[in-house]
Amino acid sequence: MSFIFFRNSRHLRNCLVIGANVRLLGIYSDKFISSQCIVSPLSTYCEVARRLPETITRFSLKEPKISYQYSDTIHLYQDKKHGGGTIDQTATILVLDLGTTGVNSKKDQITEIAIRDLKGGPDSTFHTLVNPELPLKNHKTNQILTKSNVPRYFCLMLLKWVKSRRMDSKLVLLVAHNGHCFDFPFLVRAFEQNGNQIPNDWLLLDSLPFARQLRHPDGTKLEKGNHKLNDLVTFCNVVPEGSAHKAMADVNALCFVLQHMTFVLKLTITDLIKRSFTPSRYL
Repeated sequence: MSFIFFRNSRHLRNCLVIGANVRLLGIYSDKFISSQCIVSPLSTYCEVARRLPETITRFSLKEPKISYQYSDTIHLYQDKKHGGGTIDQTATILVLDLGTTGVNSKKDQITEIAIRDLKGGPDSTFHTLVNPELPLKNHKTNQILTKSNVPRYFCLMLLKWVKSRRMDSKLVLLVAHNGHCFDFPFLVRAFEQNGNQIPNDWLLLDSLPFARQLRHPDGTKLEKGNHKLNDLVTFCNVVPEGSAHKAMADVNALCFVLQHMTFVLKLTITDLIKRSFTPSRYL
């Protein structure tokens, strides 16, 4: 943490505090390869509940409250070329997490969506609260989510952002933990409500089946019920950013859990694509 002081002859004028957080991740293949320490700026939107009132005032009533921010590159396991180097990435990989009013995708609504492009760089995250247009038990939360600058339909903005992140018309692979049962049905329904459909060349991948293949050092599988994201964060030695169950914090955690699983299980991007499915499964 550093402090920059501007002084004149009479008084101290301003003080700017810059913070950073450190997350540690162990990357594995046959054996432990290395420990990687990454320092990145604190995200404005990781702590949604705590920072929400102050962030809402920063947007005009007409401007949707959508955040695009910088993130670091996340490298997944890849096959090596015969002449050295790695095989080119065959898909744009986006990690997704949703917040909703409940677990029933036919009745409940999305309240928050966060996505991170593993390629990283400027504007590589998409994050917004969503107005569910439903009365919520928490009166304060309901007031926040129904503000006029919190969008109800985010799909067109999401389509535009994914198009800007896409690499040379390659496939788009959306990854979510337990996405088959939770995130993907909600997302497909949100597009339908907005009069759109998820493009056919967007593929969906649930990371939960990979978690069930993980094993302890003694060769035993993870106990049944210990495949939730919070459990995997501990198992994979990932230090999470922000509070659990906040969409962007969970997205960041899943990015590193996914990285760990691909190295441990030797899953290439081609393998991930083979395990994926199309949105038509929910239509």
